[in-house]
Amino acid sequence: MTKKMFDNNKLHSTVAHQDQALEDRFAKADSILLKPSAAAPEPLPAPQKSLVVRDTFSLPPSDYALIDALRRTAAKEGRISTSKSEVIRAGLQALHLLEAQDLILALDRLEKILPGRKK
Repeated sequence: MTKKMFDNNKLHSTVAHQDQALEDRFAKADSILLKPSAAAPEPLPAPQKSLVVRDTFSLPPSDYALIDALRRTAAKEGRISTSKSEVIRAGLQALHLLEAQDLILALDRLEKILPGRKK
């Protein structure tokens, strides 16, 4: 068998030609597929997740009963899945709307409890 002699210049030009043809095909595909469609709506921005801070605090049993009563009232009004956290947060928002003197009166009505865990 005889060994064929390849012309390196022709070989390199063929490879370069194939590379260019491939790039042209990808560019054409990108121009078709990535073209913004007038009918397609713009994507909605991703909702930003707010950070939450976990904390522990003590509540007397009467306050736990009050939270449960408020959750039951919300359920009777059609809001089925109200969490304890939502009740507390709603209470904070309501307190924030009070005048300073009314806030002090509400805080003074609270039962005083010892902070910390039972031993």
